[in-house]
Amino acid sequence: MSTHVMQIFERVVNDVINNCLSMPIETGGILGGKNNVITEFEFDKGTAFSSINHYYPSVEKLDDCINNWQNDCIQFYGIVHSHLQEKRALSFGDKQYIQTIMSAMPTHIGFLYFPVVLPRKEIVSFKAMRSKNEIHIISTDIKIINERMKNHEES
Repeated sequence: MSTHVMQIFERVVNDVINNCLSMPIETGGILGGKNNVITEFEFDKGTAFSSINHYYPSVEKLDDCINNWQNDCIQFYGIVHSHLQEKRALSFGDKQYIQTIMSAMPTHIGFLYFPVVLPRKEIVSFKAMRSKNEIHIISTDIKIINERMKNHEES
């Protein structure tokens, strides 16, 4: 499998899309998982500063979630946020924010995902990767995994 594919449980995709449908544009949350598969989503409606044009995460709440995930050996895999339906690409502000996050991450974290949710439609995936002293952001494919089938294959 290509390293440029975001693997995600079907239940997580549904959770992301359903939560982002019920809230205003520019909401989101964090993604976590194991073995390069996204298995968890923590919804976040953002702070009072969030608007139709910008998602500002509730950092303290999400940091607590990441700390709890670590107790269950769940790794932080990225941040998802919603856009208007016609805005499939990352904005300039999104790209700056991704650069800031990647620069702040420990160097052993080589990549994170930054999917965008188009309400009532789909998830468009982006991956930020470290390469030497640079951070590259690319579009990725998405592979949706049926959790029951995966568990059956592992038995």
